[in-house]
Amino acid sequence: MSGTIHIRVAEGKLKGKTFSFAEHDTFIFGRMPDCHGCLPEDQQISRHHFLLEVNPPDACIRDFGSLNGTWVNGKQIGSRAKGETPEQGQKKQYPDINLKDGDEIKAGQTALKVKVEMDAKAGGPVVCRRCGKDVGREIGVGRMGDYICAECRKSIENDPVAQLVRMLGEEGQEAQGDGLPVIRGYAIKRKLGEGGFGAVYLAEKAGTKAQVAVKVMLSRVAVESSAKEKFQQEIRMMKDLRHPNLVQLLDQGAAGGAFFFIMEYCDAGSVADLLRRRGGKLDLAEAAPLMLQSLEGLAFVHGKGLVHRDLKPENILLAQNPHPGLLPKGEGVKGLLAKIGDLGLSKNFEQAGFSGMTMTGAYAGTPAFMPREQLTNFKYVKPVSDVWSLAATFYVMLTGALPRDFPKGKDPMEVILHGKIIPVFDRDHGIHKPLAQVLDRALSNNAKDRFPDAGAMLAAMRDALR
Repeated sequence: MSGTIHIRVAEGKLKGKTFSFAEHDTFIFGRMPDCHGCLPEDQQISRHHFLLEVNPPDACIRDFGSLNGTWVNGKQIGSRAKGETPEQGQKKQYPDINLKDGDEIKAGQTALKVKVEMDAKAGGPVVCRRCGKDVGREIGVGRMGDYICAECRKSIENDPVAQLVRMLGEEGQEAQGDGLPVIRGYAIKRKLGEGGFGAVYLAEKAGTKAQVAVKVMLSRVAVESSAKEKFQQEIRMMKDLRHPNLVQLLDQGAAGGAFFFIMEYCDAGSVADLLRRRGGKLDLAEAAPLMLQSLEGLAFVHGKGLVHRDLKPENILLAQNPHPGLLPKGEGVKGLLAKIGDLGLSKNFEQAGFSGMTMTGAYAGTPAFMPREQLTNFKYVKPVSDVWSLAATFYVMLTGALPRDFPKGKDPMEVILHGKIIPVFDRDHGIHKPLAQVLDRALSNNAKDRFPDAGAMLAAMRDALR
């Protein structure tokens, strides 16, 4: 990144302590033991008082509906109204406030100072890779590297591959005679889906007509060469991971702040697509083989010492099973094979800081499949966290609902911290009881009470489905 953010305690019991962040991370302040800044004796502070997200040189803060509020440079940025209970206050989402060097944060008896320390090389002008205008004001002081300005982004926001092809064009990439863009010898045919950082396209290899999926991810910040190389090195390791229940990564590359990944194409969509076709949930006969296959793939990943970090129905891809006779019998199975996709992409993209702010700010992602510790221990997520996310995916497959309720307007980060996990049986009394017990254990808020990894959960689920 292009700097380090220091949060120094200027007043209060922790005076003199400094919290420093050189990478994308979160910081929670409050009275609870899981807070990074923990002050249990200060009764002016709420259990979880505010969330600070850092992505150097940027930082953003949001109050959690505290009783006495959070103050930035003498201005209150959030608190629940007089007479409101904590539960009522938490039903609101308070504004995200961007922080800069020299800002002061006050909460209870504590005052914190923000110091943004820039790298020696940082601070030069950054221009839009597409139109050439200075984008310093747009991306903030201190950002370096490749960037596409907001105006250029808007003109191609519905087609990320257009941005990538334009940038690759500078390196000699050309469109075919029929006008279809080509990436590494693959002609883009159509868009398959899109997400917060880009889109996925169907493509065909010239000559053979072999089909692949091409995922394009666009950085939300200026991309420095060192950060880009580190990210690409992490992803290169994924090419060697081969398992029937993993989507195979075939090739990758980048141009400026646009990254592309050529992957095995799964012709039956995703579990999310299947749920939509089935009216929101699956019967056990169809869900069971897909759940077991997903766990097989994830157990392989965990056995290699890796963590996915972004498991959800959209990232469980489906292909026609080449050996349908090996599947458990049951009406509606349809011979589908589950494959875990996006392995390492979102995790490393987010940790590299390319995603911008993912807990606060304009690019905050969905928290529905996020375990509690992914918020409180952002950088150090372990296999047990994947267990929660995959169990939440199975929960949706079987019940058509999320493990937590997310009321409209309520801060989703508050739901993650304090929201109740609703037992599977409470959602649907028809769920096979041994299976419900496996899912309830995997969805425990306390990571120590879950299965430690996908291999352990797979063994328990096999027993439950006998």
